[in-house]
Amino acid sequence: MNRIFAILSLTLFTVTACKKYKDGPVVSIWSRKERIEGKWVVAYAEKNQQQVTSDYKDLVWEFTRNFAVIETNDTSKNNGIWGTMTNDKDFVIDYDNGKRSIYEIIRLTRKQFWLRDRQTELVLHLKPY
Repeated sequence: MNRIFAILSLTLFTVTACKKYKDGPVVSIWSRKERIEGKWVVAYAEKNQQQVTSDYKDLVWEFTRNFAVIETNDTSKNNGIWGTMTNDKDFVIDYDNGKRSIYEIIRLTRKQFWLRDRQTELVLHLKPY
């Protein structure tokens, strides 16, 4: 009986320890890098508790396997690199023009990538392009 309790306790601890993001899945078979890779568009955006999705309707982010990022919208294109910091929740984009954006990852699955801009409190719900 003690052996079964120990195994169940260890399993429960392991599963709860795997959840990295507040609204993220408990466990994923894909790595964080594999879930981020691809083209993403804004499905929903909110700033100061106001929906601002229409302001980002033309924004497309492409995150490549070699950590390159291409950000395009109707008027510009920016290149850079993306990565995560020692804190698994921090997602950073360093653009070639010197601009740096730091986000908190709120949710990360193959079909949902939710970010909160650490400086502006802008929340972006991204979906695959």
